[in-house]
Amino acid sequence: MTIKGSVQTDKARRDGRHARSERTRRRVAEAMLDCLEEGLLRPTARDVADRAGVSERGVFRHFDNLRALLETAADIQSERILRALPPVVVEGPLEDRIEAIVRHSARRNELIAPVRRAALLAEPDSPLIRERLDWLRGEIRRQLRRVFAEELAALPDPERRRRIAALRALLSFAYWDELRRHEKLSVATASRVLREALVDQIGRAPAAATSAAARPAKDAPILDRL
Repeated sequence: MTIKGSVQTDKARRDGRHARSERTRRRVAEAMLDCLEEGLLRPTARDVADRAGVSERGVFRHFDNLRALLETAADIQSERILRALPPVVVEGPLEDRIEAIVRHSARRNELIAPVRRAALLAEPDSPLIRERLDWLRGEIRRQLRRVFAEELAALPDPERRRRIAALRALLSFAYWDELRRHEKLSVATASRVLREALVDQIGRAPAAATSAAARPAKDAPILDRL
């Protein structure tokens, strides 16, 4: 064999080993996802290894610790979710935009539930997970500004900020989890509750205008105040 052929053979072997290592790494991360989806909020290395078909040592050959493994599993889940989410509607009748964002939010929160519960437990100790959760909260705010641009533009700035905060809380995983896990509502019923809450928030007049309209003028006739 020539020197050139030997070099090419060595490179092919290294590439093959790297590809096998990457496949195993992904299999381990997907095994972590399987554990979470089965309801294990704090899977052990043994739990993951058994599902991935590797040894516990094999788990830590690819990941420094379980937190790093969870972060990679969250990345894989994000890839899957982005492909599965229905579109958000930013134009057209308010009713259609609300319906679309309810479908989007419900689907997102159903898909992220297993990993989100584990991520919330890991958030205090993982800067990366904190960063990702903060990004998602910010992304929902940006989404709301696009979807309800017309309605929010009609509000004074302080009221607009308060309204966006309220809307963001309604679309959060925490609110959805309360409806689904603690109130034991079906997806359809929880979606209806969310839809009604959004209509109440985005369809209301500004707080200052509402309170002013409800307060009778000082010089109004007595009968008008009754």
